[in-house]
Amino acid sequence: MEEYLSERQQIDWLRATLKENAPWALASVVITIGLFVGWQQWKGYGDRQSATASQKYEAAIDALGRGDAEGAGRIVKELRESYSRTPYCDLAALALARFDVEGGKLGDAAGLLDTVLKSTHDNDLAMVVRLRLARVQRADGKPDLALATLAAAPPGTTSPAFADVRGDVLLDKGDHAGALAAWREALASKSAGVDRDLLQLKIAALEPPAPAAAAVAGQKP
Repeated sequence: MEEYLSERQQIDWLRATLKENAPWALASVVITIGLFVGWQQWKGYGDRQSATASQKYEAAIDALGRGDAEGAGRIVKELRESYSRTPYCDLAALALARFDVEGGKLGDAAGLLDTVLKSTHDNDLAMVVRLRLARVQRADGKPDLALATLAAAPPGTTSPAFADVRGDVLLDKGDHAGALAAWREALASKSAGVDRDLLQLKIAALEPPAPAAAAVAGQKP
């Protein structure tokens, strides 16, 4: 009888608890449903944004194919202002930067690359853009700026290509020892991303001749 009363008491307590907390339980269900619906709406909005940005990116590429850099520039600006969360914003800017490089507009290209570098949230893309920016700065006759761009890379985000380009820039500045050290660093890396045969040729062109070879070269016939 005591066990029966104990069970009855437990049942009554459970019913009372449910009745007392019913409003909170209902509110929890409503919040959960609201979050789910909100997420679905946000996801749909993101999908629509991405689809529109993709179309605008294709339009920018088409404009560049016709040589219409001004039209492509307007699209890149629109992507930057309204679709910056999509990858197409950066991709369109990179395409325009390449077009500017090929057209000799190195300053414009550097500006575009710098904007992408500062705004992108993609670490892998940032590494590629930083390397391209340094190369453009070097081609634009700004070796110190190129070296600063390379040196500003966050730890762990570089590749042998960074050392390779650094060597090229140092050679431009007349620092043969620095260029050799940078190229040897690039060659010693196990990672891909550099032309190892070309690196060896660049190193060989600057390396002093071995003592034995120098002695033989100095002998008179």
